[in-house]
Amino acid sequence: MSQPPGPGSSPDPQPPEPSPAGPAPGGVALPTTPVEVEPARALPDAPTGPDGKRFERAHPLTPLIQGWLVLVAIVIGVARDLVPDGGEDNLVDSLAGSLRWILPLLGLVVVVAAVAGYVTWRFTRFVIDDEELRIETGALFRRSKRIPFQRIQSIDLSQPLAARLFGLAELKIEAGAGDAGAKLRFLSRGKASQLRDYLLTRAAGERRSVHEEGPQASAWTDLSSADEVLVRLTPGQLLLGFLLSGDFLVPVLVLAVGLGVTGFLGVVVFALPAVIPFAIGLASAAGRQVLGQFNYTLSRSGRGLRISRGLTNLTSQSVPVDRIQGISISQGLPWRPFGLYRVRIDVLGSTTGVEDGSKQLNLSLLFPVATRDQVRTGLAAVLPEVDLDAVELRRSPSSSRWLRWGDWWTLRHGWDDRVVVTRRGWLLDTTAVVPHAKTQSVRITQGPAQRALRLATVHVDTTPGPVTLQVLHVAVEDARTLATGQLQRMRRARAEAPAGTATGPARALPPEPRATPQPTAPAVAQQPPGPDAGLV
Repeated sequence: MSQPPGPGSSPDPQPPEPSPAGPAPGGVALPTTPVEVEPARALPDAPTGPDGKRFERAHPLTPLIQGWLVLVAIVIGVARDLVPDGGEDNLVDSLAGSLRWILPLLGLVVVVAAVAGYVTWRFTRFVIDDEELRIETGALFRRSKRIPFQRIQSIDLSQPLAARLFGLAELKIEAGAGDAGAKLRFLSRGKASQLRDYLLTRAAGERRSVHEEGPQASAWTDLSSADEVLVRLTPGQLLLGFLLSGDFLVPVLVLAVGLGVTGFLGVVVFALPAVIPFAIGLASAAGRQVLGQFNYTLSRSGRGLRISRGLTNLTSQSVPVDRIQGISISQGLPWRPFGLYRVRIDVLGSTTGVEDGSKQLNLSLLFPVATRDQVRTGLAAVLPEVDLDAVELRRSPSSSRWLRWGDWWTLRHGWDDRVVVTRRGWLLDTTAVVPHAKTQSVRITQGPAQRALRLATVHVDTTPGPVTLQVLHVAVEDARTLATGQLQRMRRARAEAPAGTATGPARALPPEPRATPQPTAPAVAQQPPGPDAGLV
């Protein structure tokens, strides 16, 4: 059996005067610091708002891109109603009568949608000054969303199919767990890439002008010549991973059992009509997996790690290494003969308000499926100073078999100077890794059955997400020792490791201007659990 690659809002301040220089190429408003702008390379002045700041709008085709899906849905719904039951004569008569009112109605809908889209586009603009990105929306009631550069945590670039056809892209800006972030949709592909790199540069504390161009990123993969490709997944890997996953095997097993039962009863002919839609559904799911993760690439750019994926809808996700709170490496039983693994990450400040759950799941994936060597390469990029193979694991006592009779022998835990690790499961072998400096709190819990067996569980808490680290069913004395030691290791790691590094604390976000300062993480318990912790 193969082993995982681990161990066994107030009034605004007066804005500065705008620089004489115009906006940068691509139409992005420049910061107002004169030393950052090269007048010889600046374009003519952009439109100026009432506050004197230069602003920019999204691409003029934005209303078309945002509204085409609604229009398609309306057309499909109307077309379905236009096709009646009956013969050909009935169909022709029905179409001739319906088109007299359907076409004018569709024309009215198109006109209203076009006007509404234009108004929305006309009254939506964004401004970049010395300190922040500001997005203004609303025709009758103006709203202004302000994002200071220092609070920007990550920026993802995505190209839905309709936008990709016109060479457009959108930017999703993450600005902390207490902030929903913002979206800039849609910009030209080149402008979006240029603006992303500029904002990430300013977020890192560096100063530059928007028009400073780096290597051009490919519109197909969002990779430039300066990016170092670390891991690229093949379509064969993605397809094999799906075929060996529960999403495929469980439905196939249910279908096989159903056909077997109906065959035994001699009524298999009645089950055959369900086979075709069932097969179509599985093929569609496999297609979504391969197309959605197509050309999945982990690369290292000048601004950190980046994940790009997708054939029809391209998504490029920034991975801020210093904000990764934990890592989970899992391997299901069907994957073991092929040496395949799945790796998830917890990222501090990632928002959960996304369009659908599957998208949120994708955002937590470092690798949807990967080989052992690929996982090692990814872990070396995420935790460059950690050797998981060198972490010595300890087993839970044999008395834990009464609580986990199916896999008690797989319960193991360990630590070194930088990380704490747990591993458990044989149907789904899962290894959880949390750097000491990312620990937010340590808890000991004990249920009635554990109390009778003098066992306890130690929880090493980080941000909510797909990675949970629990040291299950250890002796009470060992639980106290482990919890106390983990708090000491956490303090020592935070004191020794520089902020902003993979195994050190994340860079502290500055307080919100015009708002009460917010901590970046819940307060950590300062006292270790003692004899009064309620353990027997």
